[in-house]
Amino acid sequence: LYLLAMKKLYFLIAFAGAVVLSSSKLADCNILKNNAFKYKVGSKDVLVQFGEDEYIEYHENKKYFIKSDIEWLTECEYKLIIQESTLPNFPFKTGTTMRIKIDRVKGKKVYYTAKLGGRSWEWRMTKVNK
Repeated sequence: LYLLAMKKLYFLIAFAGAVVLSSSKLADCNILKNNAFKYKVGSKDVLVQFGEDEYIEYHENKKYFIKSDIEWLTECEYKLIIQESTLPNFPFKTGTTMRIKIDRVKGKKVYYTAKLGGRSWEWRMTKVNK
């Protein structure tokens, strides 16, 4: 009887853990699709809009933009392929690829690691109303 109870308890804990881990990771990362976010460069806000397959950053109150295609690698990782930019002195050319991995989501804040040209940095963005 004791062994049977322990097996049931073990199964319940394993099942609950698997459900929590898989559903929270997918639900957390799905916050990106078809939503708007902002992040700061110095003291200036940058508005970011995610579509299903397009990503646009707006700088200086939408005076300038950077448009990229999104290639979703997993629910929590994607590549941005730069297509067009009107941002003055923008150092990257059309076709440049940046890889982004979502590290965690906490409320409206998304923490991520971006990699480009051998460099890597951690950043965060905050969900805003469209």
